[in-house]
Amino acid sequence: MGNLTALKVRNLKEPGRYSDGSGLILDLTGVGKGHWTLRIQIAGKRRDIGLGPIELVSLAEARDAAAEMRKQARAGLDPLLERKKAQRQVPTFKDATLRVFEEHKLSWKNGKHQTQWLKTLETYAFPEIGQLFVSDIDGPMIRDILAKIWLSKPETARRVLT
Repeated sequence: MGNLTALKVRNLKEPGRYSDGSGLILDLTGVGKGHWTLRIQIAGKRRDIGLGPIELVSLAEARDAAAEMRKQARAGLDPLLERKKAQRQVPTFKDATLRVFEEHKLSWKNGKHQTQWLKTLETYAFPEIGQLFVSDIDGPMIRDILAKIWLSKPETARRVLT
């Protein structure tokens, strides 16, 4: 159990650092103003991770966030990198394909090739991996898609591969 309570946090008036224990710290800058910080060791290095202002993050929420980050650190992950990954917008395969198509369609000389390229992916790749995030697609998935058509339609398989 922590050293702080919600009532104690609300009644703090003196600016300073108040520890809840296990690395969770309240940096109070004024009455009702301050922020939560988690001090943790990741791969032998000390890291201070901001958890948010006390106006938006309650003591319970700060404890929950700190516990989750400690769990990630114990699993060998860097909580800051995991937070950045979660914020990054990774497109689905279908969205990324359509974006690439729009960017490159004018550079293809033959209009027939434009439509063939997209139609081939719509037929063979989208049903299998279209809704997966690009970051979740691996080599065996691509191999499985190509294996179904490689011997019977080698040119189509090449188009899917590129």
